[in-house]
Amino acid sequence: MKMVYLASPLRGDYDRNIERAVVYSRLVSECGLLPLAPHIIFSQWCNDTVPEQREQGLKLGLALLEKCDEMWVMGKKISQGMQGEIDFAREHGIRTYFVPYPSLKEYYPVSTDETRLLDGWDCVGDGIKENLDGRLVLLSYESLKPEHRNARNQLWVATHGPGCRADGGNFSDTVHLFHPIDRDRMAVSRREILGFPKGETLEILKNAYPEFVSGIAEYGQEEEEELCQ
Repeated sequence: MKMVYLASPLRGDYDRNIERAVVYSRLVSECGLLPLAPHIIFSQWCNDTVPEQREQGLKLGLALLEKCDEMWVMGKKISQGMQGEIDFAREHGIRTYFVPYPSLKEYYPVSTDETRLLDGWDCVGDGIKENLDGRLVLLSYESLKPEHRNARNQLWVATHGPGCRADGGNFSDTVHLFHPIDRDRMAVSRREILGFPKGETLEILKNAYPEFVSGIAEYGQEEEEELCQ
């Protein structure tokens, strides 16, 4: 069972924040995952209002985080303690997902298969600032319905649209996408695109979904034929 570290605010409305962490843990467990919320665990003997005990709680939390498969940042508010957890996860290569609406399971980064979902860490630098036309791009998992939420449905080719331009277009940021395996087409906002996949990300996808190998190659051939006509 995958272990997920839940990062959320504690200071402020102390009791209410712990109650929220309990709710988040229940919802995550209903997804078949093992939630680990430091608020629920370490608040039993570490008083956050006592500096020495708060420091101990933070250290214990990071020790727990190091053993987890993923970290989910619950909510839009990032506290000082949460920022420390985010920085620690980045330094130790722990996959981190940001969940803007943690009370709604439809926003949870839960894949429908065994391949993890892709995020900004799977993209090349600031490539999203470049033109997208004819490029392989990664679509945010939040743009997919929960029943279609997997890495296979995150890799697309940006074909055209005003949103493909680096300046985002004058009147619309719409980007038209083409799926290299299913040949499906869809239109999304440029804001829903994470960026260009790294080479190692493509290898992960090809290993998890071998059909991508021929699918990407066939798309390239079709585009070349269209240009020649």
